[in-house]
Amino acid sequence: GRAYATGKRKDAVARVWVKPGSGKITVNDRALDVYFARPVLRMLLKQPLVLVGRDTQYDIVVTVAGGGLSGQAGAVRHGISKALTYYEPELR
Repeated sequence: GRAYATGKRKDAVARVWVKPGSGKITVNDRALDVYFARPVLRMLLKQPLVLVGRDTQYDIVVTVAGGGLSGQAGAVRHGISKALTYYEPELR
């Protein structure tokens, strides 16, 4: 099925679920480009997926709270990295 991980940065905490899919990312029930309007934050968030070449293979659902937008993007990035290594241990 799917993998779950918690990512943290500064005061932000992100709960991340990763499951096989088409590459759709949802943050707090909104589309990625609606929640993180700045392109730099979206790029930061997608770094773990692009690095391993899995940016179109997983659907990701995120719940994030606390801190500012930058801290939240970092927390989501951390959560995605952890969830990917739980789902595919060979990526570690």
